[in-house]
Amino acid sequence: MKLLSIIIVVAILAVLLVLSITACRSNKPKLTDIHKPDEQVDDWQTALKYLEEGNKRYLEGKTSRSETDGADRDILKEGQKPFAVIVTCSDSRVSPEIYFDQKLGDIFVIRNAGNIADKTALGSLEYAVEHLNVPLVVVVGHSSCGAVNGAFHGGEYPENLQTIIDAITPAIGASEDLEEAIQLNIDHAVERISGNDIVKHMGARVVGAHYNIETGVVIFR
Repeated sequence: MKLLSIIIVVAILAVLLVLSITACRSNKPKLTDIHKPDEQVDDWQTALKYLEEGNKRYLEGKTSRSETDGADRDILKEGQKPFAVIVTCSDSRVSPEIYFDQKLGDIFVIRNAGNIADKTALGSLEYAVEHLNVPLVVVVGHSSCGAVNGAFHGGEYPENLQTIIDAITPAIGASEDLEEAIQLNIDHAVERISGNDIVKHMGARVVGAHYNIETGVVIFR
């Protein structure tokens, strides 16, 4: 009888172990959804899919960021092959590597308050598109953006901050809704980047996106 009890306990533990392994495997992202450090992505559709799948993993709590390791760094020391340029805000709540669930070497990030496409941002972007052959540029604005809010309500600011406000103000026009103003600011940056000579020459795709800081959802336009 004692032997039978031991056999039953061992059997139960074995079943639990199998279930645990299966659960871990089901939570692990498919390799086809994850960019490899030495993978050159030539088409914007694939690049966009990587971002969409990454945001999906983030929302489902199945992130892969921990999989960046010494082997990846060893590959990346020879150079970088990011698949997308992300132009986004400096806000501490909107780190694209996190909400797109990307690792070292995956995305070329340009950040400033209000995600504006000023000359410095365009210069960085031109390098990524022309010299790194990045096929996709995404301008990501976000809900409750402080920079857009400053331009929306007006007022006087310190000289350097005023430069940012002055860049956003024409983009939002006479909008009477903050979220609409945020979207107009995204559209303005997309239009400015799309008209860049190097971006046009290289055939890079430029799209806008909106990140909701409350839900974590990214909506592409």
